[in-house]
Amino acid sequence: EKQMKHGSLAADDEEPEDTAAVAEATDSLSVSDEEIYYTNGGRIVYGGGGIVPDLDVDRELWKPIEINLERKSMFFDFAVQYLAEHPDADTSFEPDDAVIDEFKKFIKDKDFTYKTSLQVALEELEETVKDEDEETKFASAIDNFKTMIEQEKETDFTESLDYIKRAVKREVISSIAGERGVYEQIVLKNDKTVQKAIEVLQTPDEYTKMMTEGHPRVKADS
Repeated sequence: EKQMKHGSLAADDEEPEDTAAVAEATDSLSVSDEEIYYTNGGRIVYGGGGIVPDLDVDRELWKPIEINLERKSMFFDFAVQYLAEHPDADTSFEPDDAVIDEFKKFIKDKDFTYKTSLQVALEELEETVKDEDEETKFASAIDNFKTMIEQEKETDFTESLDYIKRAVKREVISSIAGERGVYEQIVLKNDKTVQKAIEVLQTPDEYTKMMTEGHPRVKADS
């Protein structure tokens, strides 16, 4: 339930939604066999559905804690405070353990909280139990579930530490050097899609094959 497709995109007073389904629908490209074109190199280009990627790179699925830290601007707000307290920071910034400790304290001071999909489901169960006038019978079990959920959420920060470090770095560098700084210092160096593209470009045989494969051009009758 921790990944985006099972988690909640919602703030505390909102219902979760199946964001993976939305992403999948957005990413799906409908192509028509009746609209086939060819590049000068003989590659097939399908019409009617946009550009189909040559290579697929797995998307990262956000966990509920990550989604809600983003939605509630915790990374951005922390970057503003951090730079006010560390005016000498530059684009070589890396979020070490001391920075992460500062971030932990920051979100605690901001009373950051969020709901997991299990927590939302439990609240729905509580409403059902209340409507059925069975609160006394299920009170102990519901309390146990609440305790388990809170214990699980305590480990969420650690499990998302890599993402949190990247997001803190992104916002601090963005505040220092803007979008260009983010691309130069983070995207071009770490983005999986960019890294795969570089790998292909540095492998001439693979790149040539990708650029030339496809059905031969259809020649008109002379």
